[in-house]
Amino acid sequence: MGRSSYVAFLTAFALLLGAGVYADKGKASNRSRSALEESMGEIQWGWTPKQVYRQLKKGIEARYQEPIAKTTDAIEEDRLRHKMAEEARQIRDSYFEFDGTATAYDSGYLKGEFTHNNGESLLRVRTKTTQDFFFFINDKLWKRYRAFDASVFEGATFDEFGKALQQRYGKARKKTGPLHPGGEPKRWYEWREPRVLAKAVDNNEFYGFYCLVLEDPKTVARLGKLRKNKPIKAENNDSLVDMVGDDSDPDEHADIADRISGEIRRHETVDVDDDK
Repeated sequence: MGRSSYVAFLTAFALLLGAGVYADKGKASNRSRSALEESMGEIQWGWTPKQVYRQLKKGIEARYQEPIAKTTDAIEEDRLRHKMAEEARQIRDSYFEFDGTATAYDSGYLKGEFTHNNGESLLRVRTKTTQDFFFFINDKLWKRYRAFDASVFEGATFDEFGKALQQRYGKARKKTGPLHPGGEPKRWYEWREPRVLAKAVDNNEFYGFYCLVLEDPKTVARLGKLRKNKPIKAENNDSLVDMVGDDSDPDEHADIADRISGEIRRHETVDVDDDK
């Protein structure tokens, strides 16, 4: 990559790190936050799936507020509102609990990031250039996995990708080896802070992208106790493995989605306590 192309990449990538479907500016607090913490916006470790969903939905609504306010065309306004609602629905319907049922997550690039039958779940957020996966254990957020589309780094090497991240987040340690027991060898950059652990991982050879993983240090230290059940092979149920949220029936997991959003879509009479 030439010098001018690399500078352009750094500029565009820096803007992307500060972008997304949720705000990247956290609320004022009594302590300073590192750049890695700031990249989570107002979302905090320990939030429930419902809290994360509502914050993501709030970010979507904020992005559409100006174009909706500016349009004078009723049809265009209706189109924008429909698109806004659809983006929120896709996040809500992406919610998945790792209860032993096989999905594409078990054989894809997220394998090793979760276990089954230990109260773990996730929410997925898609944009044009990234996919964010929010991981929960016992309904508490402890990890965000961001996969960058190949178009983001435009031919930049992993070292150049790591350099771009270090310019924003500070010096990192470069490591190699399996990230998870039994996993294939990887290359990654690692940051360790009191309130966040981070890894920039090279998944380009097998999956065609780089990723940035943020984790809660307190939860990571307790994973051995939290994951009481040993990893087992997910049950396939003699059916094709589907990625939830892709081609599956949108109502298939509606009850689970309702629990995180507080919205009732399938049952006519259901009591919901939003504080639960």
